[in-house]
Amino acid sequence: MTPTGRILTALLLGCLATPATADEGSQPPRNTRNPDRAQGGGSRPRYGFSAFGGFRALQIDSALFAANEADFGITEDDFGSGRLGFELDYSLFPMLEILVGFDTGQADTRGSYLDLVYADGSEIEHSALLSITEYTIGARIRPLRERRASPYLVIGLSRASYEYSELGQFVDFETSDIFHDEFGERQSLTGFFAGAGLDFALVWMPFERRMDAFGEFRYHRNQGRHVDDFSEFGDLTVARTGVLLGFRVRF
Repeated sequence: MTPTGRILTALLLGCLATPATADEGSQPPRNTRNPDRAQGGGSRPRYGFSAFGGFRALQIDSALFAANEADFGITEDDFGSGRLGFELDYSLFPMLEILVGFDTGQADTRGSYLDLVYADGSEIEHSALLSITEYTIGARIRPLRERRASPYLVIGLSRASYEYSELGQFVDFETSDIFHDEFGERQSLTGFFAGAGLDFALVWMPFERRMDAFGEFRYHRNQGRHVDDFSEFGDLTVARTGVLLGFRVRF
């Protein structure tokens, strides 16, 4: 083959090889969920912020509340209330998140002596207020690989700021006098919480960030003793059962 023929042959082979090389180099990295997000697509949310509202029903084991039910018709059901709160969490592993949270709620009711009235037949009444603010630390466990809908379990410890008061008319059974007064207590109760919930992804953002809606069932139980004006009533156990609904941003 002449020198000119060899040069033409080399140029032809170079033109054929160039497109093949370019095609191979343009392929996205394997095992990426989205070719358009190949760069940094492997990162995952490490932090989360949740805001929620809900309702809680109370179950109170206490000599004070037993007496209130018998004397005034006030029961634990009268103090079921709404609740508002938020949580911050940090993902240690794909299946484990550490969380800290806060929620609060209060309710009031009115009671009257069931067996006593004024001389004119009107009721001897007072009001009662119960407020519970809770601080929690715990773990959220995700037993399944995360998808658009992701179930989870939660468990942890809680510290509840418990405040209960009664204000109004009372009877002195030694003198039969009716007087106006206020009685109350404020203390912290230690306990635990546990529950289960479901995240549902609403919005996917870059780098696998997302905003979820979630619903969760949660049970709390705290124990202590009555203090202040109600110290003679002894032990106190406060359990709460409720549902939370809210939004969680994970980033």
